[in-house]
Amino acid sequence: LLLFSGGETRASAGPLSEGGSYWLAANGLNWFGHEELKARALTEEHARDSFENLLFSICRFFQLTGHFPHNITVVGYEFKRARFEDHHRAAISFPRTRFSYIGTRAPNFAAAARGEMKTIKAYQEDPYGCEEFLRGKRISRDPFAIGVPYYYRMPAQLRPLLIHCGPLPYLQTQLPWE
Repeated sequence: LLLFSGGETRASAGPLSEGGSYWLAANGLNWFGHEELKARALTEEHARDSFENLLFSICRFFQLTGHFPHNITVVGYEFKRARFEDHHRAAISFPRTRFSYIGTRAPNFAAAARGEMKTIKAYQEDPYGCEEFLRGKRISRDPFAIGVPYYYRMPAQLRPLLIHCGPLPYLQTQLPWE
């Protein structure tokens, strides 16, 4: 299953999600010569930041399949590798041995790398994005006030993680992938 993740984060883009736009781009490019991907490529359309891209993709996978993923591969800019591997993956306690990251080249790497240092520092201090800086970014990236639909659609075992704020490690309940 291939999930394109990202919500309707920019008012200027109108009501088009990032995940939906990636799906449309791949479709417009005929799936880069792999038309068979279309049948198993879907979207997650509520994530407002990178942590939510990972967590909500797991939620969406569950909605579509009825079970949680055994392995996860994230494709993103290379400069975000540490953020996903060392911070987001750890925050949700997903096993390192079943997580992989494929990095791609960023168009303006120098500027992106400077911004990434600030973002990693924010996630080090606030792994779940609950405090002012990261929470504020999430609020600003929901210009159509859609919110997050996953809480009541997930098994009770996962719900506490969806609203958890606090330090690492997450210990409230054993997660389905542990």
